[in-house]
Amino acid sequence: MPILLKTNLLRIWNLFKTNWFSTALIVLLLLAVGRNHLPFHWNRNPANQPKSAPEKLTDNGAVATGGQSLFGLLPGSSAPKAASAPTIDEATTIAFLRRFGKTAAGENKKFGVPASVLLALAYINSSAGQRETVVKANNYFALPCGGNWDGPTQTVGDVCVRQYNTPWESFRDFSITLAGQEWYGAARQSAGSDWQQWVKALADKNISDVPNFNAELSRIIQAYRLFELDVP
Repeated sequence: MPILLKTNLLRIWNLFKTNWFSTALIVLLLLAVGRNHLPFHWNRNPANQPKSAPEKLTDNGAVATGGQSLFGLLPGSSAPKAASAPTIDEATTIAFLRRFGKTAAGENKKFGVPASVLLALAYINSSAGQRETVVKANNYFALPCGGNWDGPTQTVGDVCVRQYNTPWESFRDFSITLAGQEWYGAARQSAGSDWQQWVKALADKNISDVPNFNAELSRIIQAYRLFELDVP
């Protein structure tokens, strides 16, 4: 090896040994900055991706709540009304979706509703976990009392809602409630794993008190690429 090249390599090595901590810190900082600019993806190769570009939820990321009925198909039930729609920031949204992504995927395997649809429904009906039905009763779908429910209950406003010990119990009861409806079998057979067809099938079933909730479902699923959860 030429003496000049050997001398230069030795200088570089000595410089690295002297400043290794600063060099490592700079590399980590660059990696962190790059990661923060990556889009929110569940995986790199999504299937069933819609052709249109993802839409934003709203300008401030909020999801509207309110409306007249929730699961009106349940005898003697009515919807708890939210006093106002809470503002849902991006960090809260992403934390909610990541927290319950696996739960929704597990329910999909057992009951057939695409995980993307179930997760978006939980997000809408609970205002990303900020709604009073969640705070007081672990009820992420704002399911009211009624039907065959004989478990614990809680009062939200002037409405009786189902109370659960854990969020998972809320997801499971919602899946069971859906599966118990007369239209569920036909919807599952016709829609299969197509989240867009499920959104259409659920549009007139009164399963949310959010106005135009089927449009909200589509926007949320596309905005956060939840359809990637539906990949087998």
